Amino acid sequence: MTVRGRAPDDRRPKGVTRRVMPVPRNQEWLFTLLPAFPLVLLVMRLWYASRQDTQTLLLLVQHVSPLGMLSAVLLTALWVVPAVVLALRALGSLYRISTGRSSWLVRSADRVPDWVVALAVLAGLLGWQLRLLPTLLTLALAVAGLTVRDRYPERPGLVQSVCVAVPVTTALFSYVVLQPAIWQAAAQGDMGTLILLAVPPGLAPLLTGPVPDVSARLIANGVALTLVVLLPLIAGVVVLRAPILPLTAMELATSPDGEQVAEVVVGHVITSDDRLSTLLDRSGAVRFIRNDRLVSKVLCPDPGDVPRSQVQLHRWYVEQSMISWVAPDPLPATEDPRCEGRPAG
Repeated sequence: MTVRGRAPDDRRPKGVTRRVMPVPRNQEWLFTLLPAFPLVLLVMRLWYASRQDTQTLLLLVQHVSPLGMLSAVLLTALWVVPAVVLALRALGSLYRISTGRSSWLVRSADRVPDWVVALAVLAGLLGWQLRLLPTLLTLALAVAGLTVRDRYPERPGLVQSVCVAVPVTTALFSYVVLQPAIWQAAAQGDMGTLILLAVPPGLAPLLTGPVPDVSARLIANGVALTLVVLLPLIAGVVVLRAPILPLTAMELATSPDGEQVAEVVVGHVITSDDRLSTLLDRSGAVRFIRNDRLVSKVLCPDPGDVPRSQVQLHRWYVEQSMISWVAPDPLPATEDPRCEGRPAG
């Protein structure tokens, strides 16, 4: 049996040999590319907002606040980073205890300390939707079980407790708590929500032990490559849909300093000065509006995403995160006809 090298004072059963981990190759180039990914997302967001027009893109780059664009990337990272950290630790530990060998997954997992995993679980608990929390719990249990099995093979009692007893007990408790939401999802025919709520807790006891050598290679490398391909695409879609400019409705007069409203323009304000207001309307066209034609202006509320599921657990809808659930409700706002392109009357 061959395992990774450990400190000289580690206790190991007789007959177990130590295998010295190879020195990882120089990978500093990878860290230099990490800041480029958020920059690419930001440029893509502006390119999408400009409707692929180069001159509009240059105008947005000149006036849009980098902090506003960065907020969209940070909100996306709130759920992407925990998924990457937990999947990396779980796949690396699974590969090592199943094959007894090292790989790029194992070396990458060794670089993630336990406190980072704990912070990833906390961030996911706050930022992930309710229907994704069973998946988060399953990943956390898998990481804990695989880590204990890897670090303490000479303590079978601890291994059995963390790898079997805790996942089974947690799965039973999860089903008791989630039972109302599971029945609602089944009654409404919401198969996606039903799978996300019902399947992960039952898989938790199966994800804490070794698998055959060939299966470990296929599972670890296959899942890792899938995440490498899919997560950037999903993050890009989320960032492309994130708002970066305030949505405003303006009533314009027929003549300078007039009172009669000629039209209502709804769009995103790029910049404004003493003479002109620059607006990106909903069609993607840039309009320069003289301020002496402005009759009134109103900030339109964020329409938000249309709910796709009505499943809820104690008035906590499955598409809500814990942060949005415990945060104060938004102030009630009356519908303004100007935000729909009609005069205020």
